[in-house]
Amino acid sequence: MARQRYIIFILLAGLVIGLGLALDKFFSPARVTLKTNQPVLAIVIDDFGGADTHGVAEFMAMDKPITMAVMPNLVHSVEHSEQAHKRGHEVILHQPMEPDCGKASWLGPGAILSSMTDEEIKANFVKNLKTVPHAKGFNNHTGSKITSDAKKIRPILEVAKSNGLFVLDSCTSAHSQVISVAKNVGIPYAKRDVFLDNIKNKSHIQKQIKLACKIAKKQGYAVAIGHVGYGGQVTAGAVLEAIPEIEKEGVKLVHLSEIIRKSQDNEKI
Repeated sequence: MARQRYIIFILLAGLVIGLGLALDKFFSPARVTLKTNQPVLAIVIDDFGGADTHGVAEFMAMDKPITMAVMPNLVHSVEHSEQAHKRGHEVILHQPMEPDCGKASWLGPGAILSSMTDEEIKANFVKNLKTVPHAKGFNNHTGSKITSDAKKIRPILEVAKSNGLFVLDSCTSAHSQVISVAKNVGIPYAKRDVFLDNIKNKSHIQKQIKLACKIAKKQGYAVAIGHVGYGGQVTAGAVLEAIPEIEKEGVKLVHLSEIIRKSQDNEKI
């Protein structure tokens, strides 16, 4: 009888240990870390705020996180900012800046020009922010002439820092100084990896989304920029259709601020 009790005890003990190991494996830090390290993608959509609202309603209605870059001082700037915030999307200021070439009419009100003094640049930027409520950061609209000039981009970044904002370099210039100056000023930053809709074609946009997913899986995160306005409904439709494929790829859609955090963490490693 004692021998039988001993055998039963050994069997039960083995069962308990085995169950404990199985639970430990299931809830192990490695599993949690894998989930935490899931590649992420931020889709930033430029040009909200204007009179051409093609694609605006479609992006607003999406139940996935989209970062909406709103042009300042336009007819719908405040409205689109408030609506995006209310629907759980992230808002940033889409700051117009002077390009190396192009028409001044492309910029709209509130543009930063190379002829401005530092004080004028700062005042202009502060004024623009007031028309884009809930902005957590900003990116550049065109602006190759400004972003490639460290002296002109610095005053903007100094104001952004004092307002607790981050910067996204849209990378419209191969000679951009945004990231190097941001490091010097001490403001969080990220850069654009892919333009989605430089060709307004659904198959091209979805090809670019696949490229963004590939980059995200390689470096842990990626930023893709698209646009509302002319052809905005094509972009919105392509993004909406691609969401299941993005998730199938194991990539998570997030707000831009999460990419900012990840890129800053990588800089510290």
